[in-house]
Amino acid sequence: MRPIVRLPVAEVSNVAQSANECYLPNVTAENDLSSKQCYFVEKGAAAGQVDVPDSAGDLVLGVLCNKPTAGQAALVQCAGVAKVKCGGAISYGDRVGTTNAGKAVAKAAADDLVAGIALEDGVDGDIISVLLTPGAQRSA
Repeated sequence: MRPIVRLPVAEVSNVAQSANECYLPNVTAENDLSSKQCYFVEKGAAAGQVDVPDSAGDLVLGVLCNKPTAGQAALVQCAGVAKVKCGGAISYGDRVGTTNAGKAVAKAAADDLVAGIALEDGVDGDIISVLLTPGAQRSA
C-alpha cells in the first residue's frame, strides 16, 4: 500500500476547496506537469500516475490542482466544481471534454467523451468553473 501524500498549503493556495470536492488519493505526475495546473489529466503509463491527455478522446480522471514535476505528488480533483483552462470557445452549460493537450473544449458529437459541464463562458486561455462529471459519459 502506498503512503498518503500530504501537500503543503502553499502548493494549493490558489485553488478553492470545499467539502463538496473529491481528490484522487496517492497519485504522482508521470511527467513534468509544473505548467499544467488547471488542466485535465488522464491515467499515466504506470499505476498511480497521471499525465495530460495526448488525445481529444482520452478518458479524463480529473483536473490537476497543483504544479508537480515528474514523480511528485499530484493533487487531482475528480468531483465538484473545478477551475479548468479553456482550449477554445465555451458557453455556460456546454458539455466539455479535453483537447489533445488537456484543455477544456465544448463537446457535442455523439461519441465525444465528456468530463464536465461549463458553469461560465470562456475562450482559449481563460480559466473557468466546470462541474466535473468524469467517466465514460457521451455528449449526446
